[in-house]
Amino acid sequence: MKLSAVILVSLALLSPLAPAGAQTLPDMHNQASWGEKDKQKFLKFLKSNQQMPVTGQVKNVAAGKRGRAAPRKARYFALNLVTDSLTSVAGDGKTKTGKPAFGPKALAGGHLFSWVRYYGGLKYTRISRDKLDGTAAKLSHLELPAGIEFALIPLGTPHTRYVLLRFGVSGHYVYGSAKSSDFQTSIKGWHPSWNAGLGYEWQISNSNWRTHLLAEGYRSFGGGKTPEFYGIGLTTGLAYTF
Repeated sequence: MKLSAVILVSLALLSPLAPAGAQTLPDMHNQASWGEKDKQKFLKFLKSNQQMPVTGQVKNVAAGKRGRAAPRKARYFALNLVTDSLTSVAGDGKTKTGKPAFGPKALAGGHLFSWVRYYGGLKYTRISRDKLDGTAAKLSHLELPAGIEFALIPLGTPHTRYVLLRFGVSGHYVYGSAKSSDFQTSIKGWHPSWNAGLGYEWQISNSNWRTHLLAEGYRSFGGGKTPEFYGIGLTTGLAYTF
């Protein structure tokens, strides 16, 4: 039998058993003119198809944790500019409304569900209060709000726009150099209140930023020796989701 016929029969028998990592098939043209080098190359190719002996030890690999990790819920941080007017209620029922005050407000929160968020933060304004001697005193007003926020998508609008509803509580701290006795109705010190807001928010296209505008207000808890007060104003700002 000619050498070429032997080669072709060998290839037909061995080709189904060839592993994926076998060497490249030698050039099968002009087999009659093969020299000793070509023959040795072909024999090396045939031997490369033989299964390699397994040596060494196989170690057990620790099984990984089963199941998928729960997806992390989005969080956000918001910087706002606020304005509000604080109105105090005297013991005889008379009210006194201060001039509009401006200041910064920072909120941080996260998503409980896709449309329910929680928030907490800090607001600071400088308010003016009339003293008994007819002069005005500048006081610092800190508010620490915390609560729940609903982001509702109106029918027929894109999913990047929301109606915002906020409900929660606040701690108010009013302080300054003036004494409590300098005022007819003093609101210095710590006071708790309810807070609420209604507004609109929309996402800036293809980004993690959102902008919003809300009307927000608060009202002190009734009862006790704490003077009653309430306020209402506007909040506008940007929120970054991460």
